[in-house]
Amino acid sequence: MEKRKTNTSWLIPLVFAAFLSIFSGSGFSGQERQTPLLMPSLEMILKDLAAYDGGLNSEAFWRLRDFVQAAKDAPEARLACEAKLDAFLETNASPAAKMAVCRELRKIGGEKSVPVLKKMLALKETTDMARYALEKIPGAEADAALLEALRKTTGDIKTGIMTTLGQRKTKTAVAELARLVGGSNPEFSAAAAIALGRIGGSEAEGALTKSLGSSPKDLKTTIASALLLCAEEFMAAKNLETSFRIYDRILADNLPLAVRRAALRGKIASAGDEAKNLILGTLAGPDQEMHAPAIGLIKSVFSGPDLGSVCAALPKLPRASQVQLLSVLSEYPKDAVLPVLTQAAKSPDLDVRLAALKALEQTGDASLVPYLAETAARFLGAEQTAARNGLWGLKGKDIDDAILSLLMNQADEAVQAELILGVGERRIFAGKNLVMKFADSPSTKVRSQMLKTIKAIGTLSDIPGLLELLLKTESEAEQIVIEDTVTGLAQKMANPNGRSAAVRSKLDLEKDAKKRCLLYRILGKIGDDSSLSLLRGALQDLDPAVVDAAVRALAEWPTATARDDVFDIARDSKNDVHRVLAVRAYVRLAGQEKFRSPKAAVEDLEKALKLVSRPEEKKLILGVLPDFVCPEALKLASPLLNDPDVKEEANAALEKIRKRLEKKTS
Repeated sequence: MEKRKTNTSWLIPLVFAAFLSIFSGSGFSGQERQTPLLMPSLEMILKDLAAYDGGLNSEAFWRLRDFVQAAKDAPEARLACEAKLDAFLETNASPAAKMAVCRELRKIGGEKSVPVLKKMLALKETTDMARYALEKIPGAEADAALLEALRKTTGDIKTGIMTTLGQRKTKTAVAELARLVGGSNPEFSAAAAIALGRIGGSEAEGALTKSLGSSPKDLKTTIASALLLCAEEFMAAKNLETSFRIYDRILADNLPLAVRRAALRGKIASAGDEAKNLILGTLAGPDQEMHAPAIGLIKSVFSGPDLGSVCAALPKLPRASQVQLLSVLSEYPKDAVLPVLTQAAKSPDLDVRLAALKALEQTGDASLVPYLAETAARFLGAEQTAARNGLWGLKGKDIDDAILSLLMNQADEAVQAELILGVGERRIFAGKNLVMKFADSPSTKVRSQMLKTIKAIGTLSDIPGLLELLLKTESEAEQIVIEDTVTGLAQKMANPNGRSAAVRSKLDLEKDAKKRCLLYRILGKIGDDSSLSLLRGALQDLDPAVVDAAVRALAEWPTATARDDVFDIARDSKNDVHRVLAVRAYVRLAGQEKFRSPKAAVEDLEKALKLVSRPEEKKLILGVLPDFVCPEALKLASPLLNDPDVKEEANAALEKIRKRLEKKTS
């Protein structure tokens, strides 16, 4: 139910009047003092409450709650309040109003409330509200009323009363409930069994145990579940002998797996010194479905030094049990489990190997570095990922040292690549110079991995060496990776107008046009505005390859500072490819500045539209246009509705612009 902040300010005048009465020496008796203080106010509340329909907005509902809250700790006020609430239940008030009153009697009701609630128990319309109140009313009177009603009622009313007796843990109801468990009505039998389980104690447990063997299959499961409740109560009371006996009895029957597993968990928890043997016996037994609860309790029963017998059992278990046990073993110190985990990592079963590799990530040491690197190099898919995660996730500087030592003396190229990858993933900055030595490796894979790792752990000082490597390699794929690495390292410099210094220095010395083209391409990726003048000069070069490199560099420029440069190319170039590249770059850069004046941005897009004829570029412009909402955007897109190649895109753009304009102006 929705909570409402208690407001008792309306009680202040009444409380003040009470103090005046108490200290005035008027000589009123306690009952006489309560009458002017509480009765009239409560009567007024109840009068308003009588037609309550169950909604949360009823002021009378909240006033009643506040009134009871204020009166519940004062004995005389509480008794007077209870009497009025009891009387209210015998009126013709609405069911919702009576339920509201029962809710409060649940808090303050006593033996005086029992008679009226007892009458309500037998009626379908009021039984639930009566049970709700009686559930929390203490004393033998409430128990007796419920038990009498249990004998006289039938159907849903009877099962509901059983539920309340169970919640109250009414010991005097055990005999009657036991009789119902053995009766012919399956609904009553099930409800009675559950109630007995909640009541607990030796008498209830005895009745349930007696009924378990002879009951039908469906009821047997319910009785077993009730016995589990009894056993838990005995265990909580440290009566482990009794709880063990109950769990053992449940396991002797052919019950559903969930019940048997719960019983096994309880039996192990109650077994004391025998818990270890019980777990080992379960793992060695034929019922594989019972391995899970036994394995789940290993951590609470076995310490590291005692783990030998568990480790010895691992290879004999089925796959699923091995996987679960490996997860548990990963939580132990490495001295206790490392040999068995290492052996499991060589299992012929993939799932077991994966579980072992994951466990080794938690418990492994430097001795595992060669194995993990070789496994990552030899396999693909999940096993490679698990081996890599292990290599990257092992904790400690000794792991870093082991990786670098192995890399220094490793001849296998596939393993070299994995170790270099590990240096990057673990951010082993001390290994940078060693990794750079693999720039001359004959293996494309090793060189590629070296570049990716240098991007992760390298600095600006590594850029000149990488540029040398760039100009030396003939592989276009490798050139792209080097360009990406150089760009990544350049981005680490805080000042954006100095990021291309090493590239510009190299350009000053480089005469070969082909190599200069590679360097121009990097300038475009770095996007250092101080190098724009170099690219503008390259546009005037007599070598078409140099011009092409400069155009492509400007077309890749990451910021809007090159917008005018690419527009000039789009407008003036005689090369169709260059014009397309430049228009596309111009539209991209124009669309980057989301916070520009929409009108100014649309003007730029209009300039681009006048330069294009292909539908591809028109669609690109229409895609950007809705980001700049203004009447001019509508005007620019509208004529394109007549272009069959872009009609659909123009219509979509106009729809977006109109909707955003409406939202903007509303």
